[in-house]
Formats: sequence, structure tokens, C-alpha cells
Amino acid sequence: MNNRIYLSILILFTGLNVYAQSSRDSFTVYFFLLEECRITQAYTDRIIDIHRQYACDSTGFVALFPNPLSNDTTVALFQEKYRLPFKCTSELAAEKAEELGITVTPEVAIVNEHTREIMYRGRIDNMFERIGERRRVVTSFELEAALHAIRNSGEVPVPRTRATGCFLPERKN
Repeated sequence: MNNRIYLSILILFTGLNVYAQSSRDSFTVYFFLLEECRITQAYTDRIIDIHRQYACDSTGFVALFPNPLSNDTTVALFQEKYRLPFKCTSELAAEKAEELGITVTPEVAIVNEHTREIMYRGRIDNMFERIGERRRVVTSFELEAALHAIRNSGEVPVPRTRATGCFLPERKN
């Protein structure tokens, strides 16, 4: 009888360890934004909605401003004006953009911080198919689909998309 209890406890703990190992994954959603980009500005309400829906213990959000002219003051003013409810910074933003292959704003990357894998990189949705051409009805929600898949331990359906927006200024080394 004692052996059965021990075996049951062993199975229970083994199952818990497997679950705990997979739940150790944490994800960061990196939004790359430019203060003066009208496309970035057009997305701020959508970004807030996505944060409200998907922020949790295992998924964090940060807005990075990779423009060499961005600083603490310009970022704080943007954050206040558009009410972004998560960390916004220009610190090391250009380096992170380069590391993740970001070329325009707004563009987003979801990174598994445990494995360092880029789970998704690209546009938020298809509000802008081309610069200056805003859709009346958004029909494709790639970022939300990726976050939904990650939340449900599934595979991201489309891990890469092409973002439309303002080109990042070239870095001066």
C-alpha cells in the first residue's frame, strides 16, 4: 500500500515538474515606436487594448523608441499623451531593434525570454497595407493571433509578417 502512495506522489510531482518547466517561459512583447510617426500614433489605442487583453504574469509589454533623437523627455511625453500603461524607453532601443531585425515603426516582436526565440515579428494588424492607405475595416490580426497561440501553448500561426510604417533612422556608430 505504501508503494502505491509513493508511486502516486512520484507521478503527481513528475507531472507538476513538467508543468512548472513549461510555465517558466515568459514572453516580452516589444513594440517599436517613433514619437512623430503618424502610423505609430494611429495604433496607440489598439496597443492599449492588446495590452489590456494579454498582459499577465508570463507576458510583459515594453515600448522601445529607437530614434537617436528620442530621449527620456520625448518618450515620457508620448507615453503620457497616449496613455500607454507599460514601460516606455529609448534606452538600448536601437540595439534591440537591430538584434530583432526591426526596420519600421510600429513593428512588434514577441520574444520567449527563457529560450531567446523570436516567436513573432511584424505588424500589429493590417490597418495599413501601404503607407498613407488606411483600411476602413481591419481584417487580419496577426499580433493577437500570435498572443492567443502563445497563451494557449500553441504554435504561432504566422510567425513573420511585413510591417508597414515609418522607417527607422539609420544608426550612427
